[in-house]
Amino acid sequence: MESDFLEACANMAQNLQPFYPLVRVTSVLAGFALMGLALAGLKRAGDEHRAALPQLAVFLVGALLASLTSVVDALTLSVFAQSAPTDMSSVSVGSLGGLEPMIRLAVTIVMLVGAYQVVKGLVLLKEAALGARTFWPATTHILGGVLCLNIRTFMLALGSTVGGTLESSVRALLGS
Repeated sequence: MESDFLEACANMAQNLQPFYPLVRVTSVLAGFALMGLALAGLKRAGDEHRAALPQLAVFLVGALLASLTSVVDALTLSVFAQSAPTDMSSVSVGSLGGLEPMIRLAVTIVMLVGAYQVVKGLVLLKEAALGARTFWPATTHILGGVLCLNIRTFMLALGSTVGGTLESSVRALLGS
């Protein structure tokens, strides 16, 4: 029974991995769509003699979405001083016998949620550019998503900061 559950966890982690590139591709397509809409809005703003700043901000957010991988890598380098993971197949966890598939599944789910949250934060940033009061929620989603995408590094840093048994437990779980 327990081995069936662990096998199901391992299979689920393997089946969730294709969603990570899907989030990136969707982000690129949404970015190009936003840039196109912003350019059309810039033309309308010029014809109607309105301010172009909101449309320029939407164009910038579209460019950030279109280059999501570079944006996430730059944010990760800023926070953790190392490159962001490019996919979830490189997720490595410790060898805790039967717990390894469950830990790998949890890390995979957290990374997938992190990629989604960065995209959601950028979309909220676009809404903030158009006048909505979503700047701080957008910032929170982006930073939280970066932490989720780098959950392994974040947990190792947290464990080494606290020290003692927590550090050794985190290192045992994450295989470092």
